Amino acid sequence: MTEILSLKQMIQVSQDCQLINTNATYIGIDFGTSTTVVSVASRINGENNIKTLPIKLTQVLEDGTIYQSEKLPSVIAWYNKKLLVGEGASNLKYKLTKGKNIWFSFKMEIGEDLGAKYYSSEVGDMEKIRIRNPKDCVRVFFMYLRLLITKYCKENGLSENIKYAVSIPASFEANQRKELMEALETNGMVISKQSLIDEPNAAFISYIHDSEDCEKPLLISPHYNSKVLVFDFGGGTCDISILEIGKSATGLYSKNIAISKFTELGGDDVDRYITYKYIMPRFFDYNEVKEEDFRTQEKQYIATQLFKVAERLKILMCKRISCQMCGLEIPARYKNSTEKESITVSVEVETKKGFLRQNNFFITSNELVDTMQVFMNKSHIATQIKGQKEYNNIFMPINSAIKKANVKREEIDYVLLIGGSAQNPFIQETLKNEFEDSQILIPQDLQTHVSKGAAIHSFLMNGMNKCIIQPITSEPILVITKDTYPRVIMPAGSIIPSDITIIDDLVTSHDNQDVIELPICVGNVNKMLFNLKIELKGGVPVNTPVKLSIEINADKLMLVQARCNGVECMVEPQNPFANKELSTEERIVLVAERQANLEAERNHGTPTKSGLIKLREAYERAGNSFRAAETFEFQNELYPSPDNYNNIGVLYSSAGVKDKAIEYYERAYQYNPNNSTINFNLGHSLMYKDPQRARQLINTAYEKNPTDGATIILLARMERQVGNSDKAKELEEQAYDILLRKWKSKSLASHEYSWLSSLASDLGCHDISNQIQNSQTGAETEKYYDDENLTRTRQNVLDKF
Repeated sequence: MTEILSLKQMIQVSQDCQLINTNATYIGIDFGTSTTVVSVASRINGENNIKTLPIKLTQVLEDGTIYQSEKLPSVIAWYNKKLLVGEGASNLKYKLTKGKNIWFSFKMEIGEDLGAKYYSSEVGDMEKIRIRNPKDCVRVFFMYLRLLITKYCKENGLSENIKYAVSIPASFEANQRKELMEALETNGMVISKQSLIDEPNAAFISYIHDSEDCEKPLLISPHYNSKVLVFDFGGGTCDISILEIGKSATGLYSKNIAISKFTELGGDDVDRYITYKYIMPRFFDYNEVKEEDFRTQEKQYIATQLFKVAERLKILMCKRISCQMCGLEIPARYKNSTEKESITVSVEVETKKGFLRQNNFFITSNELVDTMQVFMNKSHIATQIKGQKEYNNIFMPINSAIKKANVKREEIDYVLLIGGSAQNPFIQETLKNEFEDSQILIPQDLQTHVSKGAAIHSFLMNGMNKCIIQPITSEPILVITKDTYPRVIMPAGSIIPSDITIIDDLVTSHDNQDVIELPICVGNVNKMLFNLKIELKGGVPVNTPVKLSIEINADKLMLVQARCNGVECMVEPQNPFANKELSTEERIVLVAERQANLEAERNHGTPTKSGLIKLREAYERAGNSFRAAETFEFQNELYPSPDNYNNIGVLYSSAGVKDKAIEYYERAYQYNPNNSTINFNLGHSLMYKDPQRARQLINTAYEKNPTDGATIILLARMERQVGNSDKAKELEEQAYDILLRKWKSKSLASHEYSWLSSLASDLGCHDISNQIQNSQTGAETEKYYDDENLTRTRQNVLDKF
């Protein structure tokens, strides 16, 4: 017989499940990227029924007006020498500068180790506030939130013995959870085991709590166990959990069977795309400036001032379309419509080109359609747009969770939507079409739903010592060894809290090994969480056993220890540079960014010359000439030197930004018109734009340095253009001899490899051309551990004998 799944059925009403702490207030916090909601849970008249209520939080607007709302924007601002949190701070997104006097989307940045990311913060040294990085933002935000919750309890006669539960993305890793826990503890917020609850699980709890009274309850089949896909689409994450619900010998149950890989994707990304694609170009046109007038960093700053505009326009258009939807289907007329939604708001941005201003903004229906296609395409690769952070799509986390759960799409019985961004009609229609055999469940209020579930979890966990959904790990935990593949030390889907896993078949890899390194990664080897090191005085023989133990506690925090020859390592977990997998090139850049941030902080908020030089060199090593050029240009603004002009031009030329390259070559020429390299670079850039002047410059370069191979090649090309083939061939052979001798003597400059390779190919020497290409040394791979200090498994060692 089919049964309705309800919370009352899942909590056995027995002596061991009675409320153990009657003098407490049970609070649930949905800490969101863009919006935070708080709810309180309590027992109804001493019965075993639980009621939940989102609480109205008092906020101060920018003009001092008191404002109350259930929704608290996760935004902090320093304005008129006052700290604002919530709606008042959010309203200042138009006029303040992110990282300096306003901070938002910081939830998604915790767990990263980039030093003083906000080195220009106006409150970086202010006592009690001290905002220098995302972790500081979280600490200050929860400090304010705790004051509001305590105030609410006092005003409503509730106990000030407050028990908290905080919901977070299910795919948050150990480093992210650790920093959040530290922020809570710093503010004296009482937290107990499993005080953090995965957002999809909180939503599920809230839904089954209301299921008896709603139109679409969750049904338990007597024939099979139902599968529920929880689609949590918020401001900064798209988080997918798949749960199984069924009936066992002990009653009804629910359990996690898969969690998606951490995916940075949310409504903020939709706003970002709209800003860069539509709002900002129109903003530039209105102010009669060009995009090329601004470096990436300044464009990013301008974009942050326009994100709020994009968000409001998106919401207005989505509401218009939602009102016309029937059966979660968007009317066809909207998909090719130029209908507009407009807002009037004053935006003023100070730039190096002066103040940019605009008061009226709009978006059309078909522009929103085109935007949403980016986030609903089924590619497993993120959309890349030059100069912007990549754009992930919703099917990346969906496919990740389904693959881990080992289920087919048609086996999903329910799709439960939560999160403010799940109100988007395009998302709802896409999910309906993708899961056509599933029932789509949409709670009445998508934004308060999770906080109510967190409050219920606080009531059950802190009041009854009861957890009704067993959490699991989202990704496998690995250790890098000398073996061919990394060793999985805890698989994805392990139940939390976990038992202690002991790895006792690792051994040292060589004689007299005095340092052992155990790099611990999550997901794959590109996302290293920390590197355990054991230092052994005098060294130990090869094949000395190394013991590794790992467990994940109730709050999904990872505890790892290692021991060798009686010495136990000091466990000092290091946060990764980013909350995603990193290539070697990305690591090189992030190391330099961290160092530049630290130096800028020590230099009272101004980037240092040495920090910028190292950052620029890191971009060059990573092959990002454009960011290298912009960094060099910024360095030259802070620390001017005409000697930099030519090198800035070279980097812009390598990045394909010819106009900027010519601009800097011209500056270099004005400063030093007799330099052969400058004449060559400017002449090369002008060959097709101004051939006559280009010839003059190349001739001058040749006069100053008649043995430069690249200059001779350009002279040959110009001779060939005017029909002097014999002269051109003579010059080409001369250049080939010069460059080939340098290559053979290993004195060829890095920029000369491409000239010689291209010339050899033109002359029919293809084998030489290929040898030259293959001989050019690229950036060396950088690792954050020493291969010689790694362990290997005992079996692999025995196989060698």
